[in-house]
Amino acid sequence: MMSCEVFEREKSRERIVISAFGETLSLDKLSKRIPDVMSVEDSTLMAERIIEGWIREHVLLAEVEKNISEFNHDFEADVTAYRNALLVSHFESRYVASRLDGNVEENDIETFHNDHADLFLLQENVVRALYVQLPREETQLDSVSTWLEASDSLSIPKLEQWCIEHGAHFALDFDYWWFLSDLLDQIPMQIYRVEDQLRQRKVIEFTDDNKRYLLRILEHQFKDLPSPIGIARERIVDLILQERRRTLLEDLRDDLVKEAWAQGEIIRDSIPT
Repeated sequence: MMSCEVFEREKSRERIVISAFGETLSLDKLSKRIPDVMSVEDSTLMAERIIEGWIREHVLLAEVEKNISEFNHDFEADVTAYRNALLVSHFESRYVASRLDGNVEENDIETFHNDHADLFLLQENVVRALYVQLPREETQLDSVSTWLEASDSLSIPKLEQWCIEHGAHFALDFDYWWFLSDLLDQIPMQIYRVEDQLRQRKVIEFTDDNKRYLLRILEHQFKDLPSPIGIARERIVDLILQERRRTLLEDLRDDLVKEAWAQGEIIRDSIPT
């Protein structure tokens, strides 16, 4: 009984659904391309689309094969080069994935940032800032100003709670760096002496369109200077990992070449002069 079941499965695998120009598509290969969760109706429609695509591909390939001599091009060399590149890429990806140290320490980030500051020049002024937006009629602002002036780990949670209770819009993330244009999209502050204003560390209060704003600039960096690490961090981590990957692969190739020479797999003659 078991042998009959095995025979039926093998027969199903060998069943040819479509053939063209000496190539075949078996039922087994077709079935593997259709998700098991699909309904019978959807599976049938998808199978028809796969078969139609297979036919079109092989008809076109057959036409190409008939006319390939007219192209005057060494396609076998291209195919070999592509195959080799694909194999190498797949192997390198697996090799790196199993060996790459993806943990980037803060001191690594700082060192890279300092050593390559020219890679991170700002295209725009940036600020690290906190702000609160309130209805214009809100007048109980002494505590808000005090908390913003302090801007520390004790005052900001109190300010955030106050904003929630009073329905205020706020941005109170210590670590977030704003591009100045993005910040001005949120708060309509008039900029007239940008360098002096960005150096201001006291709480700035102003009104506009029945709204009251309180702003506290914590830190700034001007255009054309190296960006703060907070802005460049993600790019720095990516560059560090790219460098580690490149080093891993260069070391791998060097080791493989040395091993091949040592084992006599490479034989080289002198170049005729």
